[in-house]
Amino acid sequence: MPYLPYLYEFSPLYLAQAALTVWMLVDANRRGAEYYWFWLILAFQPFGAWAYFFSYKWRDFGGGNAPAWLSGLFTRRPSMDELRHRAERFGTVATHLELGERLVEVGEFAEAVPHIGVMLAREPDHCQALFLMAEAERGLGHPEQSIALLQKLLNRQPAWGNYRAWRSLIETQERHGDLPGAIASCRGLLRLCPTLECCCLLAAHLIESGDKVAAAEALEQGLDDYRYLRGPQRRRQSRWATKANQLLKQLE
Repeated sequence: MPYLPYLYEFSPLYLAQAALTVWMLVDANRRGAEYYWFWLILAFQPFGAWAYFFSYKWRDFGGGNAPAWLSGLFTRRPSMDELRHRAERFGTVATHLELGERLVEVGEFAEAVPHIGVMLAREPDHCQALFLMAEAERGLGHPEQSIALLQKLLNRQPAWGNYRAWRSLIETQERHGDLPGAIASCRGLLRLCPTLECCCLLAAHLIESGDKVAAAEALEQGLDDYRYLRGPQRRRQSRWATKANQLLKQLE
């Protein structure tokens, strides 16, 4: 089959992989990624480009961190001292953001802010950086700033992080004493993600506000939709069906 390599070379799959490789190289350059990523992307085809995508670019689409098994094939989780050294030595936006993310994880919010700010100074609408800064501001006791950052993120990418930003916004509003705002955010999340879990979240806040009628309506609508789910979707929502029925019993 002498023409097989030639046909594969110009197949849609090959062209798509080539486009992905170029895209990841451009993104790595824009992001200021470590130089070894350029070699990985180019030399380890097709896996290098995909490893970079899941390690960095995936977060821009709301995917959170890379799958541990995939990123572990190419990188190890660095220590805090190593992250500080990278940020000081190389000073790229990627090293600063990585350090800022780890500092938020361990609750060192004040130290995290300037490192996350490096990314936001370069890309004011960078979703991961907006979320991390919002978490840091909330940790520092600045809920108004946190809410503003989360709302900016959601205006740009409503489904970011599998709706993680919505949950953080609702929690921040509730802690700040803005129950009407939290309820409005619950309704906004439910419109985008009409699952039984989101129905339960809205109902819980409505119950807290004293609006038991609206809470019952939300739960009954969610359970009615749940009856028609099949397969994995139904299994994923099964525990929320139990929770919804428990909440309805409380309303009787």
